[in-house]
Amino acid sequence: MSRLRRPSPAMVVALLALFVALGGSGYAAVQFNVKSIKNGTLPGKKLKRNSVTGKQVKESTLATVPNARSASLLGGESANDFLPSGGTAADSSKLAGLSSTSFVRRECDQSTGQLKGIVRIAASAGFSATFTQVPGYNCSGQTVEARRLSMGRYELRFNGSPSTQAVVTASVSGIEAYITSVQTESPGLFVVYVLNFNPPPGAFIDIPFTLMTS
Repeated sequence: MSRLRRPSPAMVVALLALFVALGGSGYAAVQFNVKSIKNGTLPGKKLKRNSVTGKQVKESTLATVPNARSASLLGGESANDFLPSGGTAADSSKLAGLSSTSFVRRECDQSTGQLKGIVRIAASAGFSATFTQVPGYNCSGQTVEARRLSMGRYELRFNGSPSTQAVVTASVSGIEAYITSVQTESPGLFVVYVLNFNPPPGAFIDIPFTLMTS
């Protein structure tokens, strides 16, 4: 019958160390204290995903999320820089910085006294005897035409204009005086007369003139 050997001192120390190590791990697992963790030492990847909710977070302590700084901007502009639906811009009554009153309104259908047409005729003996388009302004947006009836007599036509009022003035280069008159034939159609009364009794004359209708 064989006798059991007594463990050597080295074996006893090894077994004791193993026991302490095993027992110590179990003890540490049971007695783990979160207060022993230093602030800022626990990385986010050590947390269970979606384990932190609003119940664990005090919202007032949160800083602004970096991307949220521009959440109220559109194209880098504040929401106050855009008009709401149906809104009116502060300068909507201006065009190129000018007030709407700085522009002529094209209204042929109202007797407002505003300018409805203007044309300058370079009268001469060689002016066309048939209606010819000439440069000018017509509130209807259509053409302005003129023809020479005879010496100092011209017929002007503002196509599409309802105007029946007009004034005419001769274009002079010095101290000169002429008698000018205008006759309305129909809306937009006028006959102009230019008379040189010196020497008396005077005679019709071909000189440039300007006609304005209202």
